[in-house]
Amino acid sequence: MDEDIYDLDTASVPRGDGVRDLTLTDRWNTPLGKPNGGYILAAMLRGLGEEMGADDPMVGAITYLASPETGAAELRTSSLRHGRRVQTGEAALWEGDRHIAQLLASFGSRTGGRSIELGAPPALPAPDDCLDPKDFPDAMPASTIFDRVDYRLGSAPGWALGQPSGDPTAEIWQRLTGGREIDLPALAFLCDSYAPPVLEIGEAQSMSVQLTVHLHRRPVPGWIATRLTTRHVINGFHEEDCELWDEAGNLVAQSRQLAILL
Repeated sequence: MDEDIYDLDTASVPRGDGVRDLTLTDRWNTPLGKPNGGYILAAMLRGLGEEMGADDPMVGAITYLASPETGAAELRTSSLRHGRRVQTGEAALWEGDRHIAQLLASFGSRTGGRSIELGAPPALPAPDDCLDPKDFPDAMPASTIFDRVDYRLGSAPGWALGQPSGDPTAEIWQRLTGGREIDLPALAFLCDSYAPPVLEIGEAQSMSVQLTVHLHRRPVPGWIATRLTTRHVINGFHEEDCELWDEAGNLVAQSRQLAILL
């Protein structure tokens, strides 16, 4: 992967009065032909944090209001509170007169304090011992986002074989293509970068309505073990939970999203 693609495509330029200019590119499009929601979140988190001069992003909650298009956009930011340990702000993404997404996020510095871990990462084989879905053209639908991420699978997903398992769960390795260093906004992207697990119950596609990410720490260099689960599908909407773990066994991010079946 060109080392500059992620930096270039999530960058925004300050215009003044809290407004920043950015361009949504087609290099992160989903199979629906639209910019991926996680990519939009990463760009908004990065821009808001830079505009506020904030510490690391800790939590972001984004609501998707309209279908995004590639092209010029603007980020309208405001600082809500700039405390010593936590800074909170919001950002609105606009394309012309269309309000695309709204983000509320908090930033802070993590130093000291108690840590305890009661969970465990996915029990995956080593990445080198896993399947590369790019070796199986039918396993991944055509979309540019899959050129931006490397995936490794413990086994071929049932939906890719035309035999959905009935269990909307996925455990995979992923990283930015070429092993590019993963920063905290990139973790937010990786929470929403893989095929939705509802494919395992025979659904063709879903689209995010709201996504909340908790960003716990920067990962050690390497792959990210990812666990995705859905347990409730109600009236055409479903939740999707995600955990991201680094190769040292640290939980680095979590997310929950509400999505609609298409």
